[in-house]
Amino acid sequence: MEEGHRSQNENEEESKLDSEQDVKQRVEEQLCECNEIMPESDNEIAGDENSEISWEDIEEERGSSRHKQGSYSETAQMRKRQRLLKELELLLLVKDSKVQKIREELKEYRKRMESLKVQRNKVEEDIQEQQTAGNIAALFRLRALHRRLCEELREEEDLYSNTVMTLQENEHELFKVELEQAKLVRLHEQHKKEEEEYEVQRSLEAKQRLEAHEAASLQAEKRIKAIKTQPMQDIKVQKMEHRKPVENARLHNQKAVQFLKESMARVRQEQAKKELQIREDLEKRMQSILSLKKNIELNQENERAIQLRRKAQAAVKEKEKRKEAMIIESGIAHRFMIYEKHQQENEKRKREFKEQQDTSKAEIMAKILREESNMEKKKRINWALFPEKAKSLDNISGSREPREKLQEYLKNICEDNKFISINEQNEWRVPSPDYEEEATAGQNRLHQVAESTEDEDEESLCHPEFSGLWNHEQKPHKDEPIKKHLGAGTSKMEQEIFARHLEKQRSGIVHKQVAAGREFKGCPFYSKPGVIHFQNFDVGKTYKKRVSLINASYGIAYCKLIGISDHMKDFIEVEFKPPGPLSAGMSCEMTVIFKSMQNKDLEGELMFRAQTGSFAVPLKCTTKKCDLSVDKTFVDFGPHVIGETVSQTINLTNRGAQGTYFEFLRLNFTTSVSKEPRSEQTTSTGNEENNGKDLFDIGHPISNEIKIGQVTKDMIDPFSSIKLPIIFLPTDPGYVQADLELVFFSGAYKNISIKVQAQAIDVPVWVSDPNIDLKICMYDRLYQDAICVHNRASIRHQIKFEVCKELRHHLEFLPKSGYIPAHSSLSFQLKFLPRKSLPEDAKIYFNEETLVLEAPMNIWVTNQIRSIPFMIHAIVTCSDIEIDQQTIDFGPCSIYETVLQTVQLRNRSILSQEFGFVGIPEYVDVQPNDGFGVLLPLESLSLDIMFNAKQAKEYNFELICKSEINRDFTIFCKAVGVLPPLHLSHSRVHFAATALNDTAIVTLHVMNSHTSRNEFTHPVPRIGNGEIAPVGPTSFEFVVPESSYLTIVPAVGTVMPGQKCQVVLMFKPMLSDLEVQKEAVRMLFRAEETRRILEKQELESSAKSEQDSSNKKKPQSKQKDLKEHSSSSLKPQLNTPFKPPDPSDIAVDSDDYNAALASLLRSFKEQFHSFVIPCFIKHGDTTSHKKEGFPPYSIHNTLYLEVNCPTVAPPLIVIPCNKRSTVNFGENAVGKRVLKKVMVQNISQDDLDLQATVLDPGGPFQLLSFLRALQPGETQNLIFSFTPTESKLLQNATRLHVMFDVKLKSLSYSKYKDQQVLPLFLTSNEIPDHLVGTQNYGGQSVFSVSPIKGCIEAMQTQEFEVTFSPDHENQYYSDVIHVELFDKVSHSIQLKGAAREHLMFVEGGDPIDVPMKSLSILPSYETMDVTDVSQPLKSILLSLKSVKSDNKYTTASREFQVGCIQSTHAAGKKSVEFIIDNPQAVHVQGFAIDPLRAVVEAGTTRTVTVSWTPHSEHDALQIISATVKMSVKGDITENYQIILMPVVVVT
Repeated sequence: MEEGHRSQNENEEESKLDSEQDVKQRVEEQLCECNEIMPESDNEIAGDENSEISWEDIEEERGSSRHKQGSYSETAQMRKRQRLLKELELLLLVKDSKVQKIREELKEYRKRMESLKVQRNKVEEDIQEQQTAGNIAALFRLRALHRRLCEELREEEDLYSNTVMTLQENEHELFKVELEQAKLVRLHEQHKKEEEEYEVQRSLEAKQRLEAHEAASLQAEKRIKAIKTQPMQDIKVQKMEHRKPVENARLHNQKAVQFLKESMARVRQEQAKKELQIREDLEKRMQSILSLKKNIELNQENERAIQLRRKAQAAVKEKEKRKEAMIIESGIAHRFMIYEKHQQENEKRKREFKEQQDTSKAEIMAKILREESNMEKKKRINWALFPEKAKSLDNISGSREPREKLQEYLKNICEDNKFISINEQNEWRVPSPDYEEEATAGQNRLHQVAESTEDEDEESLCHPEFSGLWNHEQKPHKDEPIKKHLGAGTSKMEQEIFARHLEKQRSGIVHKQVAAGREFKGCPFYSKPGVIHFQNFDVGKTYKKRVSLINASYGIAYCKLIGISDHMKDFIEVEFKPPGPLSAGMSCEMTVIFKSMQNKDLEGELMFRAQTGSFAVPLKCTTKKCDLSVDKTFVDFGPHVIGETVSQTINLTNRGAQGTYFEFLRLNFTTSVSKEPRSEQTTSTGNEENNGKDLFDIGHPISNEIKIGQVTKDMIDPFSSIKLPIIFLPTDPGYVQADLELVFFSGAYKNISIKVQAQAIDVPVWVSDPNIDLKICMYDRLYQDAICVHNRASIRHQIKFEVCKELRHHLEFLPKSGYIPAHSSLSFQLKFLPRKSLPEDAKIYFNEETLVLEAPMNIWVTNQIRSIPFMIHAIVTCSDIEIDQQTIDFGPCSIYETVLQTVQLRNRSILSQEFGFVGIPEYVDVQPNDGFGVLLPLESLSLDIMFNAKQAKEYNFELICKSEINRDFTIFCKAVGVLPPLHLSHSRVHFAATALNDTAIVTLHVMNSHTSRNEFTHPVPRIGNGEIAPVGPTSFEFVVPESSYLTIVPAVGTVMPGQKCQVVLMFKPMLSDLEVQKEAVRMLFRAEETRRILEKQELESSAKSEQDSSNKKKPQSKQKDLKEHSSSSLKPQLNTPFKPPDPSDIAVDSDDYNAALASLLRSFKEQFHSFVIPCFIKHGDTTSHKKEGFPPYSIHNTLYLEVNCPTVAPPLIVIPCNKRSTVNFGENAVGKRVLKKVMVQNISQDDLDLQATVLDPGGPFQLLSFLRALQPGETQNLIFSFTPTESKLLQNATRLHVMFDVKLKSLSYSKYKDQQVLPLFLTSNEIPDHLVGTQNYGGQSVFSVSPIKGCIEAMQTQEFEVTFSPDHENQYYSDVIHVELFDKVSHSIQLKGAAREHLMFVEGGDPIDVPMKSLSILPSYETMDVTDVSQPLKSILLSLKSVKSDNKYTTASREFQVGCIQSTHAAGKKSVEFIIDNPQAVHVQGFAIDPLRAVVEAGTTRTVTVSWTPHSEHDALQIISATVKMSVKGDITENYQIILMPVVVVT
């Protein structure tokens, strides 16, 4: 059950890990996307800036719109970050829950371990009691129970250690997630700051726009007043004066149009000339390229011919050399003569075959001529069957051509034979047998053709009825009369017969198709597609289309391609193979290829003929054209208030494949003012419009109310569309109309006219400030502002404020309605009290991400349909201070340590807030600034909460954080005070500055002051309110971190109550080998660079000197060649890259390593490292823990030692510098004195007074030099002496010359004496003294050794060669080699071997034969037939033992090997195959064999495993045996029987 529970927990943990990994991957991908969004958003902003519409009146709004677009991208980023934050919070919760679950599992494991320990102790006590009582049965049972409890306890400890590791990993991952969350929070804060700056900038820009708008409104009012005051007479005078410049403008316009046309014609002529020049240049270039190509091809052909000639000459030379070499090497001319005879015979065969081929060709041509003469005779005799036809001169000449060709061919036969014979003499090759067979077959065919022609000459009646029609033109027979074909002397019967034949022939071409009594009428085939259309083709390209012809008739039909339209034959090709008979509904395919040669539309058809009639498939080829259209030709803006800007777009779409340039023009403009002063102006402009007919007519008054957008001239691409904006800027009230036109260049398409209509309306009531900005507001606080409404009309108006229902609980106007007198204003009071339900109530107007409220309001005016809109802006924020941890669990805390927890405060408001922690207990400290400070908008601040337990108990307290507006935020804290049973004399150690390779030592004490468990007299060691620690010996263990160069002695110890233990802490800093090796690689690279620079400088100086000397002798024209030669010679030497060695390849004892070590020691800079060393504590002695692994220490009683280790460079080094700084005196004789010098150098910046440690006065080493003070950089030689006094220290016995003697025991005199004992199979299992086994027949030794005697020189080795040469098959060859030194046996080597007659062998199993065999030779039975005698079966015995315990059987298994010997003497098969026959008979009894069949390669073995599992109903006392046959196939086939003997052992 426990194992099932553990596996289930492991599966759940794996599934959780998978889900967590998925969440991590999603978070990382979104983080990457968030980082990549920044440049993309900038590009999008840059792209959108170009698409904005600009005009004179709103030029200042361009910057604000750009910032607005930027804010949109930033809000998108902010949303992604918030989403990431949410996912990270979820991941944190998952990780935290997982850590808590693991901790709970740890607690459960501890409880189980404690319960198991209690049970084990109880069982141990019971065992002692039963031992004293002498109850053996109970004793065995208790010991088994004790063993099981120990195993369970060990498993629980392993699970505990695994869960501790998983807890550490999960805590590490939790820390990583917290780091990622902190990064995202910091980015979010930065974004909030930027948003605040943007809001400030936006408010400034809004103010500027308001000021500009007010100034524009004032100017508009002034204009209106000025227009009203102007008299009508001034207007009439202006009109009369305006007519003259209008007429002058018309005249100038006409002249400009003429000049423009002339200039356009000139420009076109120049473009045509340029195009002609470009074409001529291209043609010249093409001709030059083609000529170059031809020259290159000619040169290539010449080179190929030269190479072929050279190859032929080389081949001839090689043949001659081969002939000479064959004659010289073989020395026998007979073979060469035979080779030449074969060669000559092959050449003769070739010549004969060629002659036969030529003669056969001549015979064939002669037969053709005979057939023609026979046909002419038949025409003369049976002239009625061969109608007369008009023979043209071309046909007559064509009939004579075969004879002339035949004569020319026969004339050239002799010349060809000569040429062939010459070529055959020049070229020689041996014909293959296949080639000879083909030649003979060709000769046989020629003979058969000749015989058939002779038969045809004898039988002249074997001729065709009709001659071929390919040499004559065929004419239709419908219009010709029958007499014309038959002649004047024919009878009526012959004419009727001929007419019948003609009707049959005509009916065979076209006939009706009738199926089921219905005649088929219509097209027999239809094509798919119905029309073959090549659209939008380019000149010079080739297009293909596949067309399917489907049989639409009632039955089987045929189709044939007749032709193509005449005007399309040069451009269309059809790939069509007649498909033969097609059933109804079947289809065939064809490919139509169109080669475009001219830019012109073509139409035609493909003509086909079927049995039921002919049909055609339409074919079209169209060029690229423009197909332009507009979505609307009438644009109505409708009524709009003055001052607004309205735009509409027209979509110009090109559905064709050709693009064109267009221009968007405005033709005329008319206005009709609704007021009386402007009525005359509209009539005058209307008359002027009727008079103006020119495209560039400017006789009407110019106005800017209707404008065309930025797109006035542009190119529209094929299959695309362009949006054309039209802008309406009403300045005066009334109707406005305009005519626009789209003009396309070069007549690509007809012009498109567009009409535009709009109406301007003036509003009497208006608001001075349409955008009310309440700035930043907090929830549950009241904010007020004033709204001023003006009336420009001459009557009073009643107005009413309308608040949307979503904001009625948060916004209010006082008064809600009122009357505005004429030409005056009225002020209203706005009250804004946002509540917490604002995001839910006003979801439409409130953005929860940006906290911006944009509430549109309306002012309704009586007798006015249109309302007055205005907008209320506010940023609503909260006053919350978010604390990332609501509860803090400090856990067990020692009274000697301070536990720190970091809490992050985040200001959720976009306003700054002051905070402070009040009422802090004395054992808690909050830093920095004692828990007081100011949080900026959306700022996060980390505070350290430090807890220092004063005594061992449980702590539960609250920390209260108060904000500026008197809001409380609480943190619930808990902790457990721990008093460890041991304490350190110093919890912090600071070493003095220690040089490299030097040692610093500090001493401290571990003290045990726990002598009594009386908690009323003094504090006692315990964990919280738990049990008091027992009084007694307490163990400790220091765990030093790796690569810290720290050593603690003793690291493990036991302290008795009231005592203390001294601990020595040593610090020895060193340089690692990898650092030194990397420095060595860098030094090698720098040395190589300096060497190259010096070589380059030397080469340049030598080149300059050579150049100066050559300038005096040679002219200046050759100086450039010298420079190029010198630079080219330098490049390959200096440009070769240097490949530095791998740092691991540098040996520790090499010179490079020592140089790098010296440079690092000289350039070493001061370092400071700080380490925290834990000291684990356990109750009891360290010797009480007998199991493997670490003792079960208590984590809560752990002490910590902080160690600060500063490292400096050594002031003194040894030259040459190496890793160990050792002096090797080598080997010396006793009593001889040897001196060695060592140089030291001061590498510090101060003077050094040298001092040395005292050496052993009676020892062999002495320092002979006087030590003096060394200045910076100064060196001194130190002399050491070595005088050995004892020989045993330096004597090496292997340096003597040793004589050896090698003897085989099988050749010793005592061999026969030793063999006079019982054999091994009759004696007991004692190991015998003699190890000599079977030898060769006749008593010869099967092993031989060389050399037998010799001398081993000092510090040298000697090899012995052992040869194994058996003369019969045996598995028990053995012998012993005795190596004698100084006439004594010093070494004995056992030799064993086995020999087989065949490749295959089988090893393993229980021994069933005798290992000792007789040396007598068995008689041979050569006269007996071996095939009649069946080979005996070889046996393999396998005994299997299965153990029965608790009514369960264990599986018993045995193995044996099948092998294949790798031998050079074995021929044929090189592998062995074995097969186990009928294994099913054994499977029933519980046996399993694996494998049942396999192939064993030479030199390898294959293991066969036999296992036996008894059935549950098996009787342990029953004896079972089974046999299985196995056949092994190699060079022969051997049969084995495997005897299986299973036994059950009951425990």
